[in-house]
This record gives sequence, structure tokens and C-alpha cells, in this order.
Amino acid sequence: MKKMLCLLCTALAALNTGCSSPGSAPDLCREPPAADFTQMFGALDALPEAWDDGTRDLRSTDLRSADLSGELDALLLSDFDSQTLWPDTLPDGFDPAAVMEQGKNPGLGVRALHEKGITGKGVGIAIIDQTLLTGHQEYADRLRCYREYGPVSSRAGAQMHGAAVASIAAGKTVGVAPDALLYFFACDSSSEDGEPDLTLRAQTVDDIIALNNTLPAGEKIRVISMSRGWMPDTRGAAEMQAAVKRAQEAGIAFVYVADNDPLLPFMGSGRLPLADPEAPSSVRPGMFWEPYLFEEDAQDYSGQLLIPMDRRATASPTGEQDYVFYNNGGMSWAVPYVAGLYALACQAQPGITFELFVQALQETSRPATLERDGKTYSFGKTIDPAAMIEQVSVS
Repeated sequence: MKKMLCLLCTALAALNTGCSSPGSAPDLCREPPAADFTQMFGALDALPEAWDDGTRDLRSTDLRSADLSGELDALLLSDFDSQTLWPDTLPDGFDPAAVMEQGKNPGLGVRALHEKGITGKGVGIAIIDQTLLTGHQEYADRLRCYREYGPVSSRAGAQMHGAAVASIAAGKTVGVAPDALLYFFACDSSSEDGEPDLTLRAQTVDDIIALNNTLPAGEKIRVISMSRGWMPDTRGAAEMQAAVKRAQEAGIAFVYVADNDPLLPFMGSGRLPLADPEAPSSVRPGMFWEPYLFEEDAQDYSGQLLIPMDRRATASPTGEQDYVFYNNGGMSWAVPYVAGLYALACQAQPGITFELFVQALQETSRPATLERDGKTYSFGKTIDPAAMIEQVSVS
């Protein structure tokens, strides 16, 4: 891919032009090299210790000398990638290729919408996140713009977070909106002293708004996805909140990790190992918050909209054809999923607002419950993307 001079690689540079149009070379400030995780664990003759959530990190690990014949349960709770080297014999019930392919599926009928032509075509998604592997096959053909802000530009390689969120939102096989246009802004969210600082990201939002004013109809950015949240006392929080409001006033939705925003009633959901991601009955509470559901003084989870989050396969930063499977996704994976859903809604009904989109998701969702020790727990509402699209299409 031809390298081009970036017109904006620092927070203080002025935005002078729009990004590239379909069919032309993307506007790239640089092409970060692929990440190399092979030294993370090296060669192992046994599985590493599990993390607190029960998962193990086997990304780019050489396990060819390990005896994994009795490790089915552990392997089903392990993260791995295209660079993981497996022994010749694995336990029955664990097929890494099959697990990876199942994890690529966004689930809940989204692929059926793609088959009907609802793919987010012509809708722009802007993502603010970490350094991106710009050439990955999941999104490279629709990456219109890649820009870096602040110290992030000095980092040598692509990072895991950027490739993951870009592919969840707009990946060809992984993504919710596989034909959406991608505008990506790599930006730090901490200051030189290591404390969280959103000041630079707030400036990035304003640059996205300005960029959008230069884009032609049919390529406009309709949503910004940023997989993080903030507290009122976070440095730059006031600036960030003001920038979000300006984006919304400019007709750009803003999706982030929010606890108390009524426009963002979303929580990430999980599924059991090997459960069908297409089946609503497979939806479970997300791994990181399920334990809280069973506490005596548990909050009321029944009103939250459940977004697929755990056991997802995404683009990997280790290579342009590489993938990685994550058991425990975290809300970082739910945010770009919502952005992708909104892109589908914008294609189906160009005049829709984010408020009407959320309303349609609420009205077409189904209560989710589970049984434990003879008690029924309500943990939210499972979204129905097809029903949502049908509702917004006739509105």
C-alpha cells in the first residue's frame, strides 16, 4: 500500500482537507508495522497459569511440545491467535480453527442482514483508539483515513486494541457493518505523568466534525466509536463532554463506555464455550460482570440492552491476514458493535437519529433470564438486529 504524507499527525496540526474517496489511496500518516507477540511466552511445555477470570493467554505461543490431551476445559477458556503453534494432538472438542471461525460471527442474525444487502454501505464510522494495523484484510479496502495524535505517533508497532475495534465495527467477516467506510484516529488517552487525560481526544472529536464537513454525501461520518469512558473528575472530562455534545449537534452519534447515559443503555453479553452465537438462547451475562448478578444487593440489570462481547474473534495486529480469539471481551468490544449496528440502521433509514435507533432496539428486544439454584435472574434484554432494521425501515 502506497505511503502518503499525513496532513495531521499531531494534536496541533490544522485539518486542511478531507480523507480519500472510494477507489483512491487512503490518507495515511504512516503504516505501523505488525506487532510481534512471539516473545510474550515463547515456547512452553505446559499451559501457563490462568488469570483471575479463568482465562489463559496463548497468543503467539509455541505449544508444540506441550501435552494438552487432558486440557479441554482450560483450552476452551484460552485466548489464542493465528501465530499460536499447537501440538499435533489436541483434546476432542477443541478445534482452534472452528473456535476462531465461530468467534468471527457477530451473531444474532447480523449476517442474515448482510445477505439482504444491509451492510452499512456508504455510512462512515470514525474510531478513536490505539495504533492501527492499517493493511489488515478485514478493513483495508474501506479505510479512508488514518491519523495519529500526540505521542502515539512515536510508537513503532500496531496495537491489539485498534485492530480489534475496527474489525468488530466494520470488518469484512468479523464486523457488524462490513461495507461501512472507516475513518480511524489513533490518539493517546493519558498524559505524560501516566494519568488519564481526555483533552487530546476531545480535540480529535472536533477534528472529526471538521473533517465530516468536507466529505461528500454518501461518505459522511454518522457515528464515532470510542471504547473508553470517564469519570467527572477525569482530566479533560469537561472538554470531552463538550466535544461529544458538539458532535451530536452536528449529527454525529457518539458511542462510548457510559454508566449513566440514557442514550447508551448497553451492556456486553457473553455466551458459553461453543454455544451458537446466532441463537438468542446462547446469550449470557458478560464474563466480567456475571458474578455481580447473583449478589444479594445486585443492581437491576433488566433494562440494559445486551451486546455480544465475549468469545469474539477479531483482526489481530500480528499480520494482515491474522486473527485472534478473545474469551473475555470487555465493554471495549461492545462499543464498536453498537456503532456498527447504527451504521446498518443509517443505511436502512438515512434520516434516522441515534435516539430513534436506541428506541427501536429497546422495543424489539427480548427479556433475557437464567436459572440458578432454583431462582430466575433477569439480566437484560437481548437485541434483535433484524427486527430493529425492520422497524426503522418503515419509520
